Amino acid sequence: MEKVRIIREIMNDMEAVYIINEAEQVSFTVVPAGSDELYFEKCGASPMVQISCTGDATSVGFEAGETRHNSAMTMAMKYVSQDIVETEEEKKITTTVEGAGGIRAEHVLIATKNCRGLRVFTRVINNSGAAGNGGCEDANAGNSAAESGDGAVTIEAISSVNLSTLTPYTEDVGRDRLLLHRFRSRWSAEGRHEVRSIEDLLLEPSWANFSVRCEKFGAIGSMPVRGFFPFVAIEDKEAGVFWALSCACSSSWQIEAVRIDKGLSVSAGIADYEFGHWRKTLRAGEEFTTPEVYLTTGKCEFNVACDRLLDVQRSKLLPEQRVSELPALFNEYCTTWGNPGEEVIGRLLPKITGKDFGYFVIDAGWYADSVKGWQDNMGDWIVADDLFPGGIKKTVEMINNAGMKAGIWFELEVVGKDSDRVSDKAHLLTRDGKVIVSGTRRFWDMRSEWVTEYLSKKVIDFLNENGFKYIKIDYNDTIGIGCDGADSPGEGLRASVNATKEFYRKIREKVPGIAIEVCSSGGHRLEPSFMECADYLSFSDAHEEKEIPVIAADLLHLVLAQKSQIWAVLRKTDELKRIAYSVCAGMYGVLCISGDVFDLTDEQWEFALKGVDFYKKVSPVIVDGLSERFGPFQKSNRELKDYQASVRYGKDGKVLVLVHSFEHDGVQRVVVPLEGDYRIADKYETGDHNAAVSGRELIVEFEEAFDAVAILLEED
Repeated sequence: MEKVRIIREIMNDMEAVYIINEAEQVSFTVVPAGSDELYFEKCGASPMVQISCTGDATSVGFEAGETRHNSAMTMAMKYVSQDIVETEEEKKITTTVEGAGGIRAEHVLIATKNCRGLRVFTRVINNSGAAGNGGCEDANAGNSAAESGDGAVTIEAISSVNLSTLTPYTEDVGRDRLLLHRFRSRWSAEGRHEVRSIEDLLLEPSWANFSVRCEKFGAIGSMPVRGFFPFVAIEDKEAGVFWALSCACSSSWQIEAVRIDKGLSVSAGIADYEFGHWRKTLRAGEEFTTPEVYLTTGKCEFNVACDRLLDVQRSKLLPEQRVSELPALFNEYCTTWGNPGEEVIGRLLPKITGKDFGYFVIDAGWYADSVKGWQDNMGDWIVADDLFPGGIKKTVEMINNAGMKAGIWFELEVVGKDSDRVSDKAHLLTRDGKVIVSGTRRFWDMRSEWVTEYLSKKVIDFLNENGFKYIKIDYNDTIGIGCDGADSPGEGLRASVNATKEFYRKIREKVPGIAIEVCSSGGHRLEPSFMECADYLSFSDAHEEKEIPVIAADLLHLVLAQKSQIWAVLRKTDELKRIAYSVCAGMYGVLCISGDVFDLTDEQWEFALKGVDFYKKVSPVIVDGLSERFGPFQKSNRELKDYQASVRYGKDGKVLVLVHSFEHDGVQRVVVPLEGDYRIADKYETGDHNAAVSGRELIVEFEEAFDAVAILLEED
């Protein structure tokens, strides 16, 4: 075992650990503060900065084409210095390593005070001179740009973070104690929790500690939550410790779990060249900063580990987003299905006026052409005169007079096939010189000054001139691997999507009091950096499906509840129990009502509004609570069995319990464990579910399937 020196720094209730070996290679991990008897020296180096360039040598062990982990360039990076700066607001550790050719990397770790999550990123700087070798010669490279004498180096892989030496709680390989948690995602099936053992994933080392084991996953394109969420957690079930991270990357990203010897490593960051078609050339004096990764560790349960990670997003909330209560919203999309207008909204408003809704959102179709329709007409953004004969500002004033703020839908990054702008090829994204077409959509080049000015007039000026205080920004297709205009398609994608987020920030800056909803066919943009641009987030496009409570509960691990906007679509055919089912599902986040408002009976509508009142009462628990979930894992979201219960513990002794009954036989008796002594303070239900507290259990009964009850508990 080689000799190492170990630096341990307290970061709130965690410790950052830097392991420097005799070759001056620096590995990195984090552990809960106060941990002892840790085995940091049991495995070889897995450096904190994983970096590789064109022509670089991969590690021995059949890595080529799968991973660049521990490439020759990575292993050539040596420790230079460590700088620690602490202020009243945060503590920052910058650890610098450098290769022989002048490629320098700074690994930056930030702990915001009173935050249980950490932020980490890597900055790589090309410090080579004009005659330098670009940092690749000692890495067995032969980079063509470097050899030309201009000092350039083309980076093909760079991590934001690499956690090594997992698990440090045992001296051996840790067999049968490590689990990998991640969340799969598909359209209308977002956030499905998956748990696999390290052995299941073939990540235990071989008999010879040879052959690199790698589990690599991620997302490719401009929908960063398509396939997987950018999240991973490693659980040491014997130590009771979790390590969890999420990658704040809006373009193609990757996570790798890598094993060579006794220690598991987990890295995350922008997708590399082989996985995500990303490479970037740094000329002498240039630098590149990776997307941030959020990181936490704790001796806790899984739901707490996820909540610790969400602390980073909480720390970034704007002052106006630090709320104690939530609004209810009405969105007319599932009422009109793309056919809004002054007349239909005028008939809707009397039903909603004075019913405690904060926003009324006009969804897609307000720009419909009388011939071409609305579904493929995005890009021109001209108000349909036949739908809004008095001008859309008149409708906004009607909404305001009804006591609500008006919202409007845009899909501002795209140009539909029926738009007059579809021929404006000079400002559309291309790949290999051809306009990118995905389904019926083309895409604006958001990096273009012309596009920014055009959209400023069509979107920002429109919002201000008409008095809108809410914008729902949708995005319903992906550009795929990337676009022209940069060193690689993946870099073009990264720059283009970052320009989109800059435009979101411009909207917030230029439209006073605006609330922004981020939507992407529902939940395809539920990654941290997009979520931080938003006040509200479309949780899914499962508008009125029975799996809504399952999806919504899954997303509590990944999304702040105060931003997760959940559809509760009411139909004239709904029994009261179905209305309870829908409205209770909306209480997993921000309640958004839609549906057959005109055709509901007085009994149906009054019962729904009773649910809105209950939601408003419990919204402080939704904002600040921590949820525990009970019930069997649902193998199929489309054929739900048994039940799901959620207990959300808030402040001041308040607890919100949501119980949804699925397919079952006979009378279903659901017993929900509680962490203290409580009494029932209020309920939202139809009929009588015989809800009662017995000791430290809440008991609820259901006679029929697909019913629900919401219960507010108070300390007894």
